[in-house]
Amino acid sequence: MKKLYLFILFLLTIALRLEAQTAGVFHLDKLSKNDTLLSKWVFHAGDDMQWAGQSYQDSKWASTNPGQNIDRFEVLKSTGILWLRLHVMVSNSLIGKTFAMRIAQYAASEIYLNGRRIATYGKVSADPSSVRGYLTSKEPIVINLEPGKDNVIAVRLAYQPGLTYISSLFEPIPAFALYVNDYRSAAANYYTYLNGLKNFVLVFSLFGGAILIVLCTHLVYFFFDRRKKVNLYYALFCACICFVTMPNEVWGVDRFGNLAIQMWVAYAEGVFFVIGMVFLLLTVYALFSYTRRGTLSVLSFIGLCATIYMYFNGIKGFVVCTNIIPALFMVEAVHVCIWAMKRRIKDASFVLAGIILFVVLDIIGGLLDQATVLAQLLWGIGLLCFPLGMSCYLGVQTAFTNKKLSATLNEVQILSAQSLAQEQEKQQILANQNILLERQVAERTKELNTSLENLRATQNQLIQSEKMASLGELTAGIAHEIQNPLNFVNNFSDVNQEMLIELREELDKGDVEEAKAIAADIEQNEAKINHHGKRAEAIVKGMLQHSRTSSGQKEPTNLNALADEYLRLSYHGFRAKDKEFNAELITNFDSKLPKVNVVPQDIGRVLLNVINNAFYAVQQKTKTAGADYKPTVEICTAQQNRSVIISVKDNGTGIPDNVKDKILQPFFTTKPTGEGTGLGLSLTYDMVVKGHGGSIQINSVEAEGSEFIILLPLITTT
Repeated sequence: MKKLYLFILFLLTIALRLEAQTAGVFHLDKLSKNDTLLSKWVFHAGDDMQWAGQSYQDSKWASTNPGQNIDRFEVLKSTGILWLRLHVMVSNSLIGKTFAMRIAQYAASEIYLNGRRIATYGKVSADPSSVRGYLTSKEPIVINLEPGKDNVIAVRLAYQPGLTYISSLFEPIPAFALYVNDYRSAAANYYTYLNGLKNFVLVFSLFGGAILIVLCTHLVYFFFDRRKKVNLYYALFCACICFVTMPNEVWGVDRFGNLAIQMWVAYAEGVFFVIGMVFLLLTVYALFSYTRRGTLSVLSFIGLCATIYMYFNGIKGFVVCTNIIPALFMVEAVHVCIWAMKRRIKDASFVLAGIILFVVLDIIGGLLDQATVLAQLLWGIGLLCFPLGMSCYLGVQTAFTNKKLSATLNEVQILSAQSLAQEQEKQQILANQNILLERQVAERTKELNTSLENLRATQNQLIQSEKMASLGELTAGIAHEIQNPLNFVNNFSDVNQEMLIELREELDKGDVEEAKAIAADIEQNEAKINHHGKRAEAIVKGMLQHSRTSSGQKEPTNLNALADEYLRLSYHGFRAKDKEFNAELITNFDSKLPKVNVVPQDIGRVLLNVINNAFYAVQQKTKTAGADYKPTVEICTAQQNRSVIISVKDNGTGIPDNVKDKILQPFFTTKPTGEGTGLGLSLTYDMVVKGHGGSIQINSVEAEGSEFIILLPLITTT
């Protein structure tokens, strides 16, 4: 018995030695139709380029399986970089074969054959932050393996940290796996694989395209009726599902290239699947007006936790986000549909059927191999079940609504016919009323036109009366002005008569020298008579000019002379009516003032109205003021920029504050009845502002005096 134990121990020792000797050696004795996965790799953590050499001794390296899930390859994750080595012994029976290799990896690698680098995938670096992983294509490449010799394959393998390692079809995610076959078989397997990919892409394109159409349709519905949030929620659900299928349509299922992009896209697919479930549940809530949304908040929080869990646990979290979380949301959706059916919401069973089919097909597809077309076909059909249920529900609802609208439309048409008959009757009544109103309006318009013509005539009479009134006030002043030159004419005429008698007498005496002296005196007297006669003529012309209607023709006018003339005429007119009236007249005329283009008759009337008011104010104050009061009227002219200023200032009664805004209004006067028409200042304002484009400023303090400032634009002629 003891010998038997010793024999068994001897056999075990030999087996262990044989295993130790074959670690790191793979015997490729034959090839099959399927690609052969190379195994029995040995590894060493760290980075040394000498480890790529064919003659390097790796007998003390530890064995490993780099084809395992990268999340379980703890040595690679902890060190960040390591080397793999494998001795491939190709049988002599395979002489003449052209070998090809295919790489599957979720890392970055450099592949060496017998010390010579033959392929690089990604960026390998001892610095983890510089590593850039690469997902390889399944396309085979030629590898020169020599039969009967030791072919050493060395792999420099680096791990890219900070990524969530996910496979969207739940396939293995190996750190590094190397398959070999003869080139023809490998190429045939690759083309068979590509044909299978076409089916996957076709499935995802069909389902994704169908959901995209539904997305666009409900977005249009929402834009036309923003009140129906159900269309918005459903469109957002479809958008999330489109994102899940879109990467498969763009890259196909065989994704290769930058590892980080692929992993983040896969992670985003899981996140959008969860978000899509939130919008699906919101769609069901809005569809049936379900208001108790506490469960939605809880499920949304669980979904958020699941996406975080997926970030740290990769494929496990992806399974949770794409299978468990949707199942929870679907349970709540089924609950709401049952709630709606209990409340007899019409055709809620269509939505319920779609949700149940979605869940059932998703579960069945999840139990199958995800790399098969059948699994993806079941998943896609499940995705379409809910839209189909929604479409059936909305279709029935639309048909019911259309039926109601048709009935309502018939009622509206009947009511419209009745309303049209009533409207036509009303239109006839209105037409008759319009004819009557037009006749009355025509008659009334004729009466108003007659009244307007009478009013205009009356207005013209009032204006002419105002002119005559001001002319009447000037009569005494004009008579006084004419009397002085007439006295001179009479006196010099009497003197000339006497001198003519003396002239005859001297001529009779024959005293020619004396006769000539008398004739010279007569000639001087005649010149004086002529001068004073022309003066009287000018006064009469001014009076006539003031009394006749203005032609409106502007002409160069000496405003100083015009102001002085009307100041004297107005003053003498007041003295003629009141012999005891006296006032100090102050003139301050700008001697450099140029002639201004104005209508002299109009500006003369303006000055007369303003000066008359000034004399009236000081005359009224004289009646109540003490003996120390000295009536004063001052008139000034000046040029200011491109304007001429005429100022008439008095120290009379002033204008009360409550009437300042009214004194320029027609027919407003503060004079006793019969003493004023109320048109003087109104006409003054029109002639200055409207006739000459000027302005009038009134400064007054009650009981202290007033100042009227007339501003005229300076338009001169040369």
